[in-house]
Amino acid sequence: MDDSGIEDGEWREPEGELTDAEQLPATTPREEIAGILRQDASRMGDVYRLSVLDGLTSAEVAERLNIDTQGFVFSYRSKIDAILDGVVSSSPSVAKGAASALRAFIKRNRSELSAEAIRMLTEHLRRAEGVLDEVSGAESEELQSRSDEHDDDLASADLAGVAGIYAFSYGWYLERRADEKMGTTLIKVGRANDIGRRIADHRTGARAHMPEPLVVVRAYSASPDQDLLRLENAFHALLRTAGHINPRRPELRRNEVGKEWFMTNEAFLDAIASALGLRTAYMGSSPFVE
Repeated sequence: MDDSGIEDGEWREPEGELTDAEQLPATTPREEIAGILRQDASRMGDVYRLSVLDGLTSAEVAERLNIDTQGFVFSYRSKIDAILDGVVSSSPSVAKGAASALRAFIKRNRSELSAEAIRMLTEHLRRAEGVLDEVSGAESEELQSRSDEHDDDLASADLAGVAGIYAFSYGWYLERRADEKMGTTLIKVGRANDIGRRIADHRTGARAHMPEPLVVVRAYSASPDQDLLRLENAFHALLRTAGHINPRRPELRRNEVGKEWFMTNEAFLDAIASALGLRTAYMGSSPFVE
């Protein structure tokens, strides 16, 4: 056999050398999970790529993503730390978010994960739930009450006077996604000269016939020179073109309930907002979401 590895007309692996497959390190469960986070199209994936991989500060991440506030970076970093390494804050509210993120991550990616990766994530979830188990029943109820009141008031307070596009849904829809992998569910998308006031109107006007309070998932602020009606029409047109229509609404009928509801997800809304030059003013979620 010569240096080329050919002997008697056939190629043979030179002795003492490893094949390409043997030279590649085995994929660890953590690397599997990191690979999924790297490809994640949601805000958590954005934070992983920009904050964890690229090392940008919270302010730089917010600026890169055209988002008004920086708090979401800490929130997603705490979830990423829990998912990747099982690092869970002793704060019950942060641990609650970490546990929910872990459950959702496992449910959404179970088919792509190895048994070892699922075992690792399950152990990380156990740690997060352990923090919550240490909170007494009374403390837990008080924490949930404060959290719910804060969530109810936060969107309206932060969005007072903000003109743009808003999106809301209900906890039941957000918890039970129509497509777990894509994260699609029914979300209402509308426009308002004062998003805070419009949300307050929706909340006060939907009491008897709605089973739970609405949840604002996104609000996008428009610049003074942008026409809100045109923005809303463009938003709706892009949603319909992508097939994100409301399956409960007959297409041939107009001006009836459900016109502004779409089967979509937050990541797609963010992509449309970015394409239309809107700035993210608020990001929210339901306390019931797993």
